[in-house]
Amino acid sequence: MYGLFYTAIDIALILSDMNLGCREESKILDLIWENDAKLLFESYRENKRKFILDTYHWMHYIFDKEAIDTELTAIQMDFEHTNKTLEINQLSSELSDFDLFFKSTRIKILYGESNYVRIKFRTLLNKYGYKRRSPLIIQYIKSCMDFYKLEVNRRGGIPCSIDNVRLDEMLIFRASR
Repeated sequence: MYGLFYTAIDIALILSDMNLGCREESKILDLIWENDAKLLFESYRENKRKFILDTYHWMHYIFDKEAIDTELTAIQMDFEHTNKTLEINQLSSELSDFDLFFKSTRIKILYGESNYVRIKFRTLLNKYGYKRRSPLIIQYIKSCMDFYKLEVNRRGGIPCSIDNVRLDEMLIFRASR
């Protein structure tokens, strides 16, 4: 459950993927703070300033990653002179976590322009390196859906369970009521 809370880098990745303008990004950050603060990583729940600054920090990094990475050695040397350390894994991490899809889906549905997200089940699995479903993956998907209050339907709005959908079936995720 601990990894399901929104971090600043999660929000930055999602907002970057949405290709919004500055005002829209700012509005969504405010809405997330007002409506979903309980889903934020613990260090951000009581500190809006830290949440917004950290999110913008990561958005700038994502936007200009190549330039920042080329100056990484200079940054490390600057840190050595100030007796501070920089963990390299702060700047790069495995970003293809399965839960990022569900975090992104919730934000896009609640604060984006569409009230649903559709994806084929096979595409969802392939996107995160899986070729077939397993009981463990199904259990994790269900826990993500419960945590982010999402429901899944087949085409035509037919409710379904993630356990028994075909791999090539189109899934439509919506926010639970």
